[in-house]
Amino acid sequence: MRNSTKVVSTILFLLTAIETKAQDITIGPKLRAGDEFRLDVTRIRENSSRPQQNGKSRTTVSVRVISATPQGYSLEWIPGETTIDNPQVAADPLIRAAGEAVKDMRFRLTLNSDGEFTGLANQAEVAPKLQSVADTIVRSVLSQIPVEQRKAFETVVGQILSPAALMSSATREVEIYFGMNGVELAVGETAEAPLQMASPIGGVIPATLRVQMESATPETAVLKTTTTYDAAALLRMTQALVQQAGAPIPPEELAKFPRMEMSDDARYVFDRTTGLMREVIVNRRAIVADMRRLDGWEIRLSTAPKR
Repeated sequence: MRNSTKVVSTILFLLTAIETKAQDITIGPKLRAGDEFRLDVTRIRENSSRPQQNGKSRTTVSVRVISATPQGYSLEWIPGETTIDNPQVAADPLIRAAGEAVKDMRFRLTLNSDGEFTGLANQAEVAPKLQSVADTIVRSVLSQIPVEQRKAFETVVGQILSPAALMSSATREVEIYFGMNGVELAVGETAEAPLQMASPIGGVIPATLRVQMESATPETAVLKTTTTYDAAALLRMTQALVQQAGAPIPPEELAKFPRMEMSDDARYVFDRTTGLMREVIVNRRAIVADMRRLDGWEIRLSTAPKR
């Protein structure tokens, strides 16, 4: 699924019916060609069913503004080395390979005039490299699976690691960091919008996004968001994945599947001088029966553009 923060177009559509007020605050970049800045990206995972894999990884990302025009922006997003605080996870050769695959890779980002991420200008160059790493990982995992189970596994993985899914995963932090660009709200004002999030098995998962401009000073503005995913659609997706991964499951057994709940909450601290986020914290929580999982992202502006 694509990260839930890439929803600006939906928000803007919703807000067209709201009269602009003098105190409205617009979230958007104020970048110039040649600007450079750095971000510290931390990823957090907590899984009650596999606590041995819990931990954090950290990556420093260098960003350079190639061009800035009234029509939009072109940026280079270059991840550096990734460090992992869990020794067991860090020792996994597949995880190391995935980290090395994107290290120093230059993602050429395109942003529209509002600063919303619209895609990769060099996707044709990046995509084969990502696919090559994914294929290596799949081959390694397949070698550990009984022959009779491999076909079903390949079918599921083929969907989860589709070219579109790989690109979405590779640009997840990009979407998180620039995801609120284009929002315009007054302090204390809240907007709510329906979303259609892409499912890894095809189709969409309905969700509801709520955005609030919590507070503002002359230097910063703070936004909070919550995203709630449709539980019935999540259940259907889980059932479909289980069906594809093994033998068909009778309807009466599918009916016993526990309810799945998933939601995101996020906090954004916007620098009104540079038009960049000083801090973004996103937590995605999933609950299935007595199992709990947290996927978190923390992105902080460690070096701002010189002004």
